[in-house]
Amino acid sequence: MKKQNGNKLMQKLKDKKITTYIIRQKGLIPQGIYTKMKMCSGDSWEDIERKIKEYNEKPENVEKGRVFASGDVSTKTIEDICQLLQCQPQDLIEWKVDLKPELSYENRYMQDETEDN
Repeated sequence: MKKQNGNKLMQKLKDKKITTYIIRQKGLIPQGIYTKMKMCSGDSWEDIERKIKEYNEKPENVEKGRVFASGDVSTKTIEDICQLLQCQPQDLIEWKVDLKPELSYENRYMQDETEDN
């Protein structure tokens, strides 16, 4: 599972005095993408996970079938936001991948080679 923290993006927008209203009014960032980045921002990974869990467990969201699963944001969208804010991707997001040893090259393919020999 990969984790993204959009805290840096939210701070960059705040520094440039770009509000949610301006984003919506001018269509600066697609609403769905902005929502994903906002939901995936927090002081820690635990904070983000807690925020998503609380959203998903709210009775009105459960009733309406609203479930937030941190979806992907395309590299094109990240580039567009970088151009808008004149920054680099690492200035916008912190990205962490939870590594699973069973998915490594060695575990997935090296065993096949030793069996073939």
